[in-house]
Amino acid sequence: MRKFIPPLLLFFVSLGLYLATLAPTVVTVFDDSLELQLALPTFAIVHPTGYPLYSLLGWLLTVVVPFGDAAFRVNLFSALAASGAVALLYAVARRLGGGLIPAFVAALLLAVSPVWWSQATIAEVYALQGLLTLLVVYTLLRWDAATEGGEQDKWLALAGLSIGLGLAHHRLTLLLMPAALVFVFWTEPDLIRRPRQWLKPILAMLVPLLFYAILPLRAGVGSLDGSYAEIGFWGWVLGGGYSTFLRENPFGIDRNIFDLLGLLVQQYGWLGIVITAIGLPLWKKRPRQFVFLLLIALTNLLFANWYLVADIEVFLIPSFIIWALFIAIGLTWLWQRIPNTQYLLSIILSCIFMLWPAYLALQRLPDQDRSAPPARAWGVHDYGRDMLASVVPDGTVVGILGEMTLLRYFQETAGVRPDVKTIAADRDDARLAAIAAGVQAAYPTYTTRPVAGLAEQFSLSAEGPLIRIWPAGGIPDDRPSGQAVSQLTPEVALAGWDAVLREPRSGPSVRLGLRWLVGTRIPADFKISARVLSPAGTLLAQTDDFPVHNSYPPTRWRPGETILDSYDLPLGTVPDQPVSLLVILYNPADGTEIARWQQANVILKEQSP
Repeated sequence: MRKFIPPLLLFFVSLGLYLATLAPTVVTVFDDSLELQLALPTFAIVHPTGYPLYSLLGWLLTVVVPFGDAAFRVNLFSALAASGAVALLYAVARRLGGGLIPAFVAALLLAVSPVWWSQATIAEVYALQGLLTLLVVYTLLRWDAATEGGEQDKWLALAGLSIGLGLAHHRLTLLLMPAALVFVFWTEPDLIRRPRQWLKPILAMLVPLLFYAILPLRAGVGSLDGSYAEIGFWGWVLGGGYSTFLRENPFGIDRNIFDLLGLLVQQYGWLGIVITAIGLPLWKKRPRQFVFLLLIALTNLLFANWYLVADIEVFLIPSFIIWALFIAIGLTWLWQRIPNTQYLLSIILSCIFMLWPAYLALQRLPDQDRSAPPARAWGVHDYGRDMLASVVPDGTVVGILGEMTLLRYFQETAGVRPDVKTIAADRDDARLAAIAAGVQAAYPTYTTRPVAGLAEQFSLSAEGPLIRIWPAGGIPDDRPSGQAVSQLTPEVALAGWDAVLREPRSGPSVRLGLRWLVGTRIPADFKISARVLSPAGTLLAQTDDFPVHNSYPPTRWRPGETILDSYDLPLGTVPDQPVSLLVILYNPADGTEIARWQQANVILKEQSP
């Protein structure tokens, strides 16, 4: 039982680190993470190639775990898989002849390496892929060490099963197969002449591919963007669209093999290279294992050099894992320099070894901690809830796919505002067409961002973080009574204002609402500087932007309109006394002030997020 203590300790230490820095909810809009946080709890089909093993395990976890929101539970899946991989790396290092302390330290180095750590604290597929990669290596090493025929057959079948599980998850597993075949036939060349012995491992490899049956079984639910119905099962599983990044360079990526090697160095530093070199003599006793691991890393590096995507670092995780194993052997060489009787020196060297991952963890913590500060941890969550809260009943929101997925996440996992219709359109022309159709049908229609041509065709107002679209000249004049009109320029007056203190989890802010009354056409655009001041005149918060979330230039305002405008001003702390509000209109070209309005002794009204 004692041999299980180090890997269990590594698992729980890593899990503790990842839980402490885990994203508490949805934290991004523009990548796959948000899609996974919605697709897994609803058991929808994930983007090609479908990731059926990940989808099934993640869905089960969202059902079983009784705490946190759905996004947190999917994030937790990554933390569990990453912690399991850290523990398994220790076991693999020991199988390669690594000492207990060196293997332990190498596992910790993987745990705190920046790319690995980043994938352990958010919903993504790469922590599980790292775990399955190590499982393939571990089972093949166990097969290599087995002495009895029955034991060898068992571990070779388990190796086949591990590869099959990897193929049921991510196609990076294909890159392991050349190295695995070289290792197997180098270890036991007679297998080439005994094809019957291939049957069990091949069958074991094929069985997990049945997980892909999940896709047609869930075809009724489909993918989040609805494209599974068009592409079909084989097109989805084969993921032919991704081959574009091998044949072409659609993102204009300028990268070479030295850039990839630089990413390797970032994980463990130059010290990792030195320690790896020190351990090379020990590999003379294990040439097959050395070549096996080296082939995995080289195959991975060559693929990464040809695969021209922006986030290539996550595809290098197999190389990061292999390098951690090389470091374990290098540290073992140093460890073996100490005589067995020198217990004090052993303790001192253990402490020195442990300082390495501890130092890297402390150095990287601020960048890797997704649980803090509040704006990073909860900003996207609060933005999504704010958007839904700003829509009138049965309204329609048009935005890019990620933003609409965020709204759907709250609708489908938390039952928030199911009456709101979402329309995803990534191109300006598609968004403009969807908006025009909504306005023509007299639906309350909103969009999330400026759209080219919108201000020329429609009138706009800001409602919360959204832009509401009205027929040209059709904004209702619903000014509250009792507020004085302040004429700021000959063409425009401030006809009303409202200041609300908001305290969502992402941090306090003042939402300043302004109502512009347009008299005549405005000859030149101006920009707004909205500020919150203390009674002594100290600046507490400031936001500068063009009106209506940078979507409605003043030169497009129509005479007679009353335009609702909105500005969010983040606060460091909640003021404990009345504040002053200051609004400055200025020329965006040179900063020349055009007009200003100030209101003193404002008691901020509190509003829930």
